Amino acid sequence: MAKKDNSLPWSVRQVKDIHEITIEGRGRKDWEQWVLLSSDRHWDNPKSNRGLQRRHLELAKERKAIIVDNGDLFCLMQGRYDPRGNKSAIRPEHNVANYLDKVIDTAADYFAPYGDNFTVCAIGNHEASVSMRCETDITGRFVKALKERCPTSPIRKGGITGFVRFSFKIGTERYSYLLDYHHGYGGGGPVTKGVIQASRRAVYSDADIVIQGHTHEAWEFPIQRRRVTKNGKITHPVQWHLQIPSYKAHYDGGKANWENLKGFPPKPLGCVWLRFFYTPRAADGKVNSTRVQFERHLDLSEFGA
Repeated sequence: MAKKDNSLPWSVRQVKDIHEITIEGRGRKDWEQWVLLSSDRHWDNPKSNRGLQRRHLELAKERKAIIVDNGDLFCLMQGRYDPRGNKSAIRPEHNVANYLDKVIDTAADYFAPYGDNFTVCAIGNHEASVSMRCETDITGRFVKALKERCPTSPIRKGGITGFVRFSFKIGTERYSYLLDYHHGYGGGGPVTKGVIQASRRAVYSDADIVIQGHTHEAWEFPIQRRRVTKNGKITHPVQWHLQIPSYKAHYDGGKANWENLKGFPPKPLGCVWLRFFYTPRAADGKVNSTRVQFERHLDLSEFGA
């Protein structure tokens, strides 16, 4: 059973589809808070790169990172109800009569050592499809199983879409960033890679960070906005759109699999890191509009898919 790491300086509160993560900074100098954004792990698929996942999960523990998973943590296509099912695409330990139970239980065992880092587990189209067909809450069952193995885990079940608010307490100062997540939709586009969705979502989302997965692509796209503060100052904040890659290496050389038959290209493997940090007072003595800034880092496998 995973032990509680009392040095993890955050708490999680959920109100419907909004997750409030409150982070307390212990001193301004050299303060930082990492967030691991993952999506489309397809953990139970034999083509899921568990070595890369393990490396990122261990790095999350080392960095005391918050983990937000954006859905399709499971693949779950090998049930008798699924026309896409292929027994060659099932791991031996899951080739049993209670298939769904076994996948959820073994996944909870695998992720339990990182339970204290998990905060939000969203729903992907794979979980949603199985839940509707089999009348069971896949994501809810996984969250419950993980908390049974790691009772100190702050993990909460998310939706197919929702919000995460990162609220920072640095001494007497308060800052916040709003993240708008959606598992994703559409095919991504062979040329545009789905970047066009950023402009569409920017029309109706006012979040600071907008993320999606699903297409197994990886990119970041900034959209500059025009805002007026309560004090009447015109500002130009950036809304960052982040496309989170997958961990599933689907390409598989020249085999006659579904992806190759459809002519799909190789896709990147990996995750996205956010690093929040404190910005000291400007040289001219002026106070920045927000002194908690963040960087974005795409962490991809050099071998790709």
